[in-house]
Amino acid sequence: MKKSTRALVGMVVLDLLLGMGALFMVVKTRTGEWQASDPAAAISAITTTAGAAIGIVSVILGLAWWRHRRSGN
Repeated sequence: MKKSTRALVGMVVLDLLLGMGALFMVVKTRTGEWQASDPAAAISAITTTAGAAIGIVSVILGLAWWRHRRSGN
């Protein structure tokens, strides 16, 4: 497998894992299994943090994909 393909697959897998983890946390907060003083604020914090993490992972691995593709790997 080429390095560029590995970087692209890694980006997709990590983004999916982060998204599923955020969804899991939101569901637990909404159903009341996880207690929060303000569930709406907790869900907002979860989605904001997960979105930032997905963005950071996408940028880093997107740049790695571009660099590997440019060098012919």
